[in-house]
Amino acid sequence: MNDAQDFQHSRLQRIPVDDDWFDVLKIFDHLFAISEPRHYEHTVIYLVLGSDRAVLIDTGCGIGNLRRVVEQLTTLPITVVNTHSHLDHLGSNQQFAEIFMFDHPRSRDISRYGAPPEVLLWELHRQELVIPPWPHGFQGGALPPFNVSRWLKHDDVVERGGLRLRVLHTPGEAPDHICLLDQTHRILFSGDILLNGPVWSHLDGGDVGQLYQSYEFLMRHYDEFDLIMPSHNAPCQHKDLLPVALAASKDVLSGKAQTQAGIDPWGRHYKRYDFNRISILSK
Repeated sequence: MNDAQDFQHSRLQRIPVDDDWFDVLKIFDHLFAISEPRHYEHTVIYLVLGSDRAVLIDTGCGIGNLRRVVEQLTTLPITVVNTHSHLDHLGSNQQFAEIFMFDHPRSRDISRYGAPPEVLLWELHRQELVIPPWPHGFQGGALPPFNVSRWLKHDDVVERGGLRLRVLHTPGEAPDHICLLDQTHRILFSGDILLNGPVWSHLDGGDVGQLYQSYEFLMRHYDEFDLIMPSHNAPCQHKDLLPVALAASKDVLSGKAQTQAGIDPWGRHYKRYDFNRISILSK
């Protein structure tokens, strides 16, 4: 059986860890989803195991002790790859020594300057964003500057422990956003642009036109993966979410889609377009 067939015929296994901030699911022997279900963002971090090294895709909100959880799942050395520079995807970067990021001015800035406590508080650590309890001993925090070991370009390949992750620049939700195509296991790690729920193109730097172009670009690789692993909400989606998202973004751009107005928890106004499995938020 290939990975897609395995997934369709098995139930995901919940793995107990000693930090109840995180929920850990074993998807395959080589792949774990580490989620933050009590945060409004419901981020999902992926741990991909190679033969002698592991890749951690994003580091979440920086609230629980991610390093300790990862060490309960593997003893392999870790390479972090951030899908983009939004703070809910790199909150625990400082816990890891080797970090790869897409080479973009936004990524350069956040690695050079980090983010102060007041920014983290507003963006991620406000009480209204969290279902209590907080992790034991958590007092809030900052994201200090961190070293980037490798600056990635579009179409680079990250090779670690037999893993081959192809870097695909896919703006639309953020200008520095990348997807990672796992050529070893035929999985697309889609970051924030493909997920079961809303895609936030109303953020600063987001653009539905670019989102549509990214979906068109990913369709060229449609035969190269079987599963999609989003960075929010449910960790596993079938690849057929991609053509659904492409058609949805096309309808938004053409004016065919119905919309409703809203305001997110940070006070940003948006127009919401719902398409069953996916929604698109635009400015």
